[in-house]
Amino acid sequence: MDNTLIYVTGNDVKFDVALKAFTNTGIVLLQKKLDTPEIQSKSVQEVAMYSASWASKQLNQPVLVTDAGFFIETLNGFPGPFIKYVNEWFSSYDFINLMQGKTNRTIIIQDCLAYCRPGEEPVVFTGAYQGKLAKQPSEKCGTSIEQLFIPEGFDVPISDIPVQKMISYWGNGEIVSKFKDYILSKLDSVNVKL
Repeated sequence: MDNTLIYVTGNDVKFDVALKAFTNTGIVLLQKKLDTPEIQSKSVQEVAMYSASWASKQLNQPVLVTDAGFFIETLNGFPGPFIKYVNEWFSSYDFINLMQGKTNRTIIIQDCLAYCRPGEEPVVFTGAYQGKLAKQPSEKCGTSIEQLFIPEGFDVPISDIPVQKMISYWGNGEIVSKFKDYILSKLDSVNVKL
């Protein structure tokens, strides 16, 4: 088993989170920006699995792909895994308007990492982050949800939080540590056999 992993993402912050997690592990992590097809599914896991399987076939290499869904409780989970598209259509004020008269501002981010080797079924790792929707959007740059999502433990939206703090926040999530344990155990078992 090769110690090189391809992380298919155009998001530099996601890549930096993973890079930091794999420091001093012997794993070489490379970023590949590749537009993967995003199937229409209510399941973040299905979206990530399909993308990972597709990318591993295209690149003929083991890959990891992450996907997330933002589930606003009071809006019955909207926008869920469709956040990428909703961010293209909705401004932060559109979200604010949807929340008029709502008191529950809880958002759950379902985070999913899918790892796939060519010709094999993807292996999936999931986790969640909780936060709330701001009452007013940040004036700083970012997607509409980044201007509104206040992660648990913070009092401002993602757009207002320094990048290094967000890298640390995302890096403390379950999926990075679960995947790291999994891939290191796979490498150990291969090395023992050799």
